[in-house]
Amino acid sequence: MKKSLDAALEYLERGWSVIPIKPDGKRPAIKWREFQTRLPTEEEVTAWWTKWPNHSIALVTGSISGVVVVDCDNQDASHAAFDSGMRSPIKAKTKRGEHLYFTHPRDGKRRGPKAGVTAKDDWPHIDGLDFRGDGSYALVPPSKNYEWDYAQHVFDWDEMPVWKDWSPKIKDEPEPEFSFEALDLSSVKAVGDFVSEWDRTAQFVRDNFPSSHKIPSGLGNGRNERVMRYVSECVLEGVFGAELRVRGHAFMREFFEDVLCPEEFEATVKSMEDTEKRNHPERFNDGGDYVYGESAPETDKHRTRKLIQMKDADALLAEADSETYLIEPWLPTSTIVQVYGYAGHGKSMFVQHAVAALASGKKYFGCFEIGKAARVLYLDFEMGMATVARRLIDMKQIHGNTGDRLNIWTPFIDDKDMDLHKREGLIELEGWIEFAKPDVVVIDTVRSAYPALQENSAEEWAKVNKLAVKLRNAGLAVILIHHSNKPSDTGSGREAGSTNQLTVLETQIRVAQVFKEKETARQNAALYDGDYDNPVWPLLQAKLPPHHTIYMVTEIRYGKVREWTDLHDRVQWIGYAINTHTDEKMIVSSRSTKQRAKDLALDGEEASVIADRLGRPESMIRDWLELPKR
Repeated sequence: MKKSLDAALEYLERGWSVIPIKPDGKRPAIKWREFQTRLPTEEEVTAWWTKWPNHSIALVTGSISGVVVVDCDNQDASHAAFDSGMRSPIKAKTKRGEHLYFTHPRDGKRRGPKAGVTAKDDWPHIDGLDFRGDGSYALVPPSKNYEWDYAQHVFDWDEMPVWKDWSPKIKDEPEPEFSFEALDLSSVKAVGDFVSEWDRTAQFVRDNFPSSHKIPSGLGNGRNERVMRYVSECVLEGVFGAELRVRGHAFMREFFEDVLCPEEFEATVKSMEDTEKRNHPERFNDGGDYVYGESAPETDKHRTRKLIQMKDADALLAEADSETYLIEPWLPTSTIVQVYGYAGHGKSMFVQHAVAALASGKKYFGCFEIGKAARVLYLDFEMGMATVARRLIDMKQIHGNTGDRLNIWTPFIDDKDMDLHKREGLIELEGWIEFAKPDVVVIDTVRSAYPALQENSAEEWAKVNKLAVKLRNAGLAVILIHHSNKPSDTGSGREAGSTNQLTVLETQIRVAQVFKEKETARQNAALYDGDYDNPVWPLLQAKLPPHHTIYMVTEIRYGKVREWTDLHDRVQWIGYAINTHTDEKMIVSSRSTKQRAKDLALDGEEASVIADRLGRPESMIRDWLELPKR
């Protein structure tokens, strides 16, 4: 391997600003700010690597070196970069992915670093796809775990493509003269995976430190960068001041053996706040308060009446196609969902974990894709105090901290009952909704919320339906958890009560437990794993890291679905697992068709081949992967 000093001098001769990096991580060994605006001297470079021969080399990116780097930290990021037009023959392999090298335009425009996990409109929202521009640096070979990956006898450094600023794909072009022939698809945004930094770090801890549950300092684990990304993510959610610092400290305590010192932490937080103020002054009022995302006051008090006509069909279809999901595909905004199952089969556990993932801002709850973090009001009429506490501990461990977005009401926290059969109960519910301001309301269970409900009466169910519709029409997603009748020998039991309960539902989901032993399944009126063509327990167990074992599997199957889409899979399975050494909990699941399409795309399969293998239209596959239409 070429000595670091020789390599550093070669880079300097090329006109690159280089700095030494401590070998136990990615932290500079010197104060490097000045080298963002001037090249080090040959004497400085020689002195650094003479003193520290084992230190890594970092290229100071930006106009000073004439280089920017796209950092692809995983396969998803590499494919997304390619699909977005970020293609360069000059590449370097890294420990987890690759760096793509581009020539800085040097047009006087500052291009600061960007992180895909917190990106909004100026960078693809892709976990692991980061940009190293002005004010940043990237490790280069022969640093540990870095090596050049290009045909040096074919390509020369002068052939680095000039960086073209990324811009998002515009889906709806208003001008009627728009022509697809004139559309430049080189910068089309690829499909992105939003993962909150909390969840991203939690996964990193699970994968790398299953025993200690904490990330040690150094070793390239990126403590400073992770804290910066999390704080930046909180700022983009509209969190400032004291609350921002509370969340930052909670993040560090949760995941790191050693937290940042107070001065360094404060500097990081202040930097993120100052950046937001500098870049988006319009998000602050005259008093300096952060008001981004607040609703604008209503200025037009005149009501506009409009009915749907035939000419509106195309616009309605386009709007429906662009519908965003809270949990894809079964929980869009403003919907009514029923989740039902036999007692003890895990229907409440399924919903609780689903809304915890939603509230924490995770990208996935198993096979279901999550949208932006949402607020949840969970009305639990059945669980006791100890059960609630244990469930919350498990959900935080698995999904991360939901902050103030997941809110649970139970009878033991308040002196007032909430009998939804009575007017007083409905008024009480209205008060809690006004207090919690949720996006999702869960009623667990209908039988307990309506203690005098005559389940076989259509008139009685009309009361439940009326409340659900009122909540939906107010813009809320409503999840009603309901019991089923005792399953038959095949494990199938329909929802209890009158079929009138199905009148207003958009989606119905049945949760049934799956057992490995046939006799146990029979005793619990559950499903037997051996009855599947491909037993589920071993398939899910194979997905787990060492020392984890599954303790419960549930089948998730759709019943009534008002609008079935290609996103729906008739049945999925979710497994709940525990680390036998540490009692740490985690969730595994089968893969959705959309997830399998992405897996195949990352393996290099063409959209047409993926469509044939998965039995979905190629147009749908291309839409999932955000590829150009044919």
